[in-house]
Amino acid sequence: MKISRNISVMACLLLILTITSCSSSSEMNKEIAGKYASSSENNYDYFKDTIEVKPTDDGKFDIQTIANWSAAKKDDPQRPNKNKKAGVWNNYGMGEIETATLQASDKTLRITDPMTGTVKVLTVDLEKKTIEEVFKDRTKTIYHKVK
Repeated sequence: MKISRNISVMACLLLILTITSCSSSSEMNKEIAGKYASSSENNYDYFKDTIEVKPTDDGKFDIQTIANWSAAKKDDPQRPNKNKKAGVWNNYGMGEIETATLQASDKTLRITDPMTGTVKVLTVDLEKKTIEEVFKDRTKTIYHKVK
């Protein structure tokens, strides 16, 4: 009798733990989903980018650049890209949809390239409502959540 009671209590605790862990993950998915914007510059250009993060039915996320803008700091008609005139913003269009997996333990979104196996890591900060991407040259882009 005592053994069956202990087993019942253990099963009940396991069920409660499972429900709370699934619901907290679902809450985290809702907090991460949305649009994020960044602005930056280099020696020659200004940049404004917007990404959209959408949860999928299988627990992953679709991440897509929905706006990719840049403008030259100085006029330069010899430049090979669209940024020839200072202050004129050029849109480079939408990016491809990438599928990311949430690593809940360190709050990162991981995008694996199917051809090379390389992994792009995006760090999520739920308190600051930001997503940070660090590139190979150690430069960072920080996207802030847009309401």
